[in-house]
Amino acid sequence: EKNIILDEVFLESSVFQIDNRMEFFILKKRVLKVYPYIDSIRKIIHDANFSIGSLDKKRFKKRYTRRLQKKIIKRFGKSIMNLTRKEGVILSKLIYREFGLTVYDLIESYRGVFHAFLWHRLSKVYDGDLKSTFNPNTNQEDAHINFILHELSIK
Repeated sequence: EKNIILDEVFLESSVFQIDNRMEFFILKKRVLKVYPYIDSIRKIIHDANFSIGSLDKKRFKKRYTRRLQKKIIKRFGKSIMNLTRKEGVILSKLIYREFGLTVYDLIESYRGVFHAFLWHRLSKVYDGDLKSTFNPNTNQEDAHINFILHELSIK
């Protein structure tokens, strides 16, 4: 009988390691608070694309997007303004995760470069970033958000 001695091996996952459980639960609460907006945004974008596709002239498309913006601000303005800075960042990341476009890109495609620039500058004043992306492979917080969504079976 021959004994083989192996070196001790430590298995750890850097992706799902969180130093403080409380931070994880706060992140989970924030994700759950902003995720319902994603469903609303999905429906709004689907309806807007359908309506804009049926319009012929650029002038009518601009008029439609201006009216749509006013309607969105009237519907979501107060609740989105009550989000904390961190919840706004999480919402921006979830929008990128869902649509593959940054919030800046969405604003640019519907309202133009000038409006996208203005909203981006305004978000920078409040420590936001409309150009933030979602990458769970390189960003620890994104990996945790992804884990929370998969845990809740939201794919």
